[in-house]
Amino acid sequence: MTSKIVVLSVEVANRIAAGEVVERPASVVKELVENAVDAGAARVTVDIAEAGRRLIRVSDDGEGMVPADAALAFVRHATSKLRSEADLFSIRTMGFRGEALPSIAAVSKVRLITVALGTTCGTDIRVEGGVLKDQREMAGATGTTVEVADLFYNTPARKKFLKSPATEFGHICQIVQRQALAFPAVHFRLSHNGAQVAEYPPARTLRARIQQVYGLELVDACVEVTGEADDVRLEGMCYRPLQTGAAKTPQELFVNRRWVRCPSAAHAVYEGYGTSLAKGHHPRFILALSMNPRGVDMNVHPTKREVRFADQERIHDLVRSGVRAVVGTANSWTPTARNGTVTPHVEETSRSPYPLPLDRAGLAPSARIAEAVQEYLPAIGEEVRAMGQIAERYILAYVGQELQVVDQHTAHERVLFERLIRQFEQGPIPSQQSLLPQTAQLTASAAEAVRSHAVDLERLGFEVEDFGGGAFLVRALPALARQIDPEALLMALVEEWEAEGSTGPIGERYHALLASLACRTAVRSGRTMRLEEMSKLLEDWRDVGLPSTCPHGRRVAMRLTLEELDRIFGRQGWTK
Repeated sequence: MTSKIVVLSVEVANRIAAGEVVERPASVVKELVENAVDAGAARVTVDIAEAGRRLIRVSDDGEGMVPADAALAFVRHATSKLRSEADLFSIRTMGFRGEALPSIAAVSKVRLITVALGTTCGTDIRVEGGVLKDQREMAGATGTTVEVADLFYNTPARKKFLKSPATEFGHICQIVQRQALAFPAVHFRLSHNGAQVAEYPPARTLRARIQQVYGLELVDACVEVTGEADDVRLEGMCYRPLQTGAAKTPQELFVNRRWVRCPSAAHAVYEGYGTSLAKGHHPRFILALSMNPRGVDMNVHPTKREVRFADQERIHDLVRSGVRAVVGTANSWTPTARNGTVTPHVEETSRSPYPLPLDRAGLAPSARIAEAVQEYLPAIGEEVRAMGQIAERYILAYVGQELQVVDQHTAHERVLFERLIRQFEQGPIPSQQSLLPQTAQLTASAAEAVRSHAVDLERLGFEVEDFGGGAFLVRALPALARQIDPEALLMALVEEWEAEGSTGPIGERYHALLASLACRTAVRSGRTMRLEEMSKLLEDWRDVGLPSTCPHGRRVAMRLTLEELDRIFGRQGWTK
């Protein structure tokens, strides 16, 4: 029998290793930006062409490399960050394996230009498919620039599995946002096809950086979380319980400035909220843990996305207690004044994390359900009568021969959903022009999602103009949603796009978007309603067939039939 085992060539081995580190263009951006911050950069610029397929360029003003180190940087497992096995258990840098540049160079065409601190002459190196093509001297400013062109040019099978340009660039935006959150003191700039997409100047605090990335609206809806246990420190922000929703964006956790997935820490956040978290809702948070590197193992996953703690129970307790200490007192909300008005506090237990909108005079909407004023389905003939409101959340109603307790939000949500579905089936949803167009400021990744779904927005009744830099001018909204904050609506749609993706049947994708629009537009839990508007809502609910759930599956009403009432009061067998 002949031998079957052979030693793979260096080229094949390098491409296999590259598959573990370089999953998509965003992986390249992550590795290069981490190298930049490890080099002590105060400014990092990321330039992208064609969502990273054609070009990725990362420039920094860090300490640079001498010519000998620049050449060694492309040799696998050559690194300046480790010297012995013991160093693996005290990692203080973002990179440490010496795999990033060799892996990237194995599947692309790379140019490295670097000038070491204190020198005037630098190095220009070109590598294609892992093979050194050229190395020469050149003058330049201190720092390093890495250009990655034609990613996966020699591995077409890998290139075939890349998603749409919008999806891939969205992942790149997310990487830059996370690096900006991890390093508030560093200036980050991101551009795509020559146009600036995002810029995050140096921030003095994590809170200030969160506001740069996610906006003032999110910061207003959050409370600060702090905690300390021995050598472990916790800081960050999490949503007030009444501002939580069904979406999970953002849920960001950083350990020693590295973004990671940690189910244990996420579980601790949920436990910290406890019963303050409404059913079906998820917390949103940006949390950072700082600790002795000997207490955490970063060498668990090829892309360093996972960590293992030496004392996981202590970390779990710290996160849980830190969150629990603030969410219990975070139900009252006095947000920042905008344009001379302040959004009123409204108790919300619905899916939406956004406040009740103001009308153009800065006042709460008039006490009527403006969205449900026309009959659009034949009535089914059942008598409905409102008798009152319970805790500003539920309507006590007489429906036919039954007593029912109706959730005002879910009932209205289902009514609006049925109307939107009917409008959508007849063509684009009717929109209403705004007298004064409103500006929506979105994160870089959210802005890219909005740009890539322009056709969807038109079908849903939006008219949106891109102003660049994440700013959009909203000129028209769906007629049913004309009183809702346009930024909140756009973010709701972005969350649906991120959750559902863009691959399912078009009907299913629009179904989720319409359900989200209905939820954001429906009357809120916590709103006082007059008897006549409660009656109108019940009539509209009757006219759509008295559905038992909202589009997201939440219960609309609890029924008590006459037979059940007789049983409760011991009247079985009575006829009168």
